[in-house]
Amino acid sequence: MDRLTQKERAALEDVFTAIYADRESKISSFYRVFYKKIILNTKNFTSKINYKVFKFKNISLKRK
Repeated sequence: MDRLTQKERAALEDVFTAIYADRESKISSFYRVFYKKIILNTKNFTSKINYKVFKFKNISLKRK
């Protein structure tokens, strides 16, 4: 399943270490903003779905 060699993994870790070492770099801020947008949108989307499912279950229970 893991397709990275040890050398590739070390190189990738060096890249991410360099990105996150400078917190004010454009790449680091881009990843932070992008990550927050994905997480917040996912939470909003799932909460809307959960609310609709909950509402539907309550309506169907009241009909019985």
